[in-house]
Amino acid sequence: MARRPSLFLAVDDPGLLDLLTRVFEGRGFVIGIGATARQAISHLEGERVFDVVVASWEPQHAMGGDVYKWSLRHRPDLRAKFVFVSDDTPAELDRVVAGRCLTLRSDELEELVRVVEVTARRSERAAQLPNADIAWVGSDRPGLLLVDDDVELLHVMAELLLDIGFLVTASDSGNAAIAQLEHAEFDVVLSDWYMPDGSGAELYRWICTNQPWMLERLMFLTGADLRDAEQVALGVPVIPKGQDSATLIQLITQTARKTRAAS
Repeated sequence: MARRPSLFLAVDDPGLLDLLTRVFEGRGFVIGIGATARQAISHLEGERVFDVVVASWEPQHAMGGDVYKWSLRHRPDLRAKFVFVSDDTPAELDRVVAGRCLTLRSDELEELVRVVEVTARRSERAAQLPNADIAWVGSDRPGLLLVDDDVELLHVMAELLLDIGFLVTASDSGNAAIAQLEHAEFDVVLSDWYMPDGSGAELYRWICTNQPWMLERLMFLTGADLRDAEQVALGVPVIPKGQDSATLIQLITQTARKTRAAS
């Protein structure tokens, strides 16, 4: 018999909690429930594995934020498994979550179901990966900043990198990536070179000036001639788009391991 996906609901609105419980039980999920931050943390302190955590987070009811912040310290394996429900998104949510998780409104039920099911499938695939090949499954995973203005490609690559054990933060421009780097630390930065809202060259120059230690963690992708990027970003790996994904993954993984070994 196939394993049923597991979902933890950290929701303090009784009506929403009841609705989500009924909906996801109907979709075949095994449900865990925490109606307060203390209850949720008590459940998550155990060894039980959850594929997805749905948490409510409103400005006046920061339960989901409290649970997420706790997970950053005590259950880092859950960081990429959170999906937030918020009708009035708190100002600190984006800063704390750093793009790792999606946030939906409570009336976007159909989209919430889709996102939860995609996250559950991703968690299941990651759990099936051989630990000998991916060093971070089930442990503190390295953070990767992925930058590309092609939204479809960004989504596909993010899914691939999440599946092999990285915590992926996606940005659709060089300027958005710079904003992420100002507030968070990453083990690897993988960026497109040609982008209209802050190019790879601009991202490279910003890193040189503001975070030069990140140059060893930086690499670029380009679908055009490599020479432009190679002449500007001296010493930084430049990889042609469409290259064998195994080669790209090997390079990214080696970079992450060097970063971790040096820290």
